[in-house]
Amino acid sequence: MAETIVRDNRLAWIDWMKALGIYLIVLGHFYSVGEKFIYVFHVPLFFVISGFLNKKETDGHVFWRKLWYNLAVPMLLMAVTNFVYHCILQLFKGSFAFVDLYWFVRNLTFGMVAGLDTLWFVYTLILLKVIHQYCRSDIFFYLLIVVMLGLACIYNKNDLSGFPFFISEPNAIVDLLMAYPFFAFGVLMRNYKEKLNAMNNKAVLIAIFACGLLLVSLCSTYNGYVGLFGCNYGGNIFFFLVGAVAGTVMIWALSKLLGFTPKAITVVSQGTIIILGFHKMLIDLARAFFNPSLFDIIFATLILLLFIPLIISIENYFPLMAGKYRIKNKNG
Repeated sequence: MAETIVRDNRLAWIDWMKALGIYLIVLGHFYSVGEKFIYVFHVPLFFVISGFLNKKETDGHVFWRKLWYNLAVPMLLMAVTNFVYHCILQLFKGSFAFVDLYWFVRNLTFGMVAGLDTLWFVYTLILLKVIHQYCRSDIFFYLLIVVMLGLACIYNKNDLSGFPFFISEPNAIVDLLMAYPFFAFGVLMRNYKEKLNAMNNKAVLIAIFACGLLLVSLCSTYNGYVGLFGCNYGGNIFFFLVGAVAGTVMIWALSKLLGFTPKAITVVSQGTIIILGFHKMLIDLARAFFNPSLFDIIFATLILLLFIPLIISIENYFPLMAGKYRIKNKNG
């Protein structure tokens, strides 16, 4: 969820989309209020944003350097931090085992959700960026959508229990199949950035938001549970695609309506990768004292507020984890 475009004039609605999106990620992981509705589109939303903000690099060395420092390094650092955190908890519970280290390394290497947890998104995003960078034909890049969705259908409709773990168990590589269409959609929408930015008719935006809300509600009702982390599109792939796109457009319209971006929203937007990596620790803490309820809406808000000073501190004192590393040249 790290940003890859340096924008002299920030698009306020992009900051709002990322902030609203990460709020929904946090709230969704409470597994209570509106969970089924949120899961229709909250992860596809971020793949669309990532595609929109992505650009090809003319220099391959620059591409790999950015990919490594802006995504891979933060992912690895946060994954290791989370592993150490859970090891400490297991030590206190008396259930720690050294074999867990082997499973962690194995799962991390193959992009398994069991090892990466929410950071599977970053692993998948890395793969998407590599495909986009080295796909020389735009036509082929978009035709791949059909291939990916076809493979996703095969994956969902067949028993894969006899296949190797890196196919049968949820992982970031398989999730590429369902993430690809949304990333490609975001890349396509980049061509219409000026038009999207210029759309300010409030009546139209309200109508778009209402239509998106209706479509997401219908899809969440009739498509069943969606879990992109497990390459699961629910009962119908058409409803999945419609719901995900409708939810993304809905959040875009709401973000345009919100207009002015407070500094807090900008900080949250810049630190979505940090929130993604660590928010479950705070959810576990909340769950230790409170059962699922409507108050989870407030708890999710408080978690974002608590992350604001943490994001600022990490960016200032440990920028490697924030994906903010910059290599200075000799003249810099």
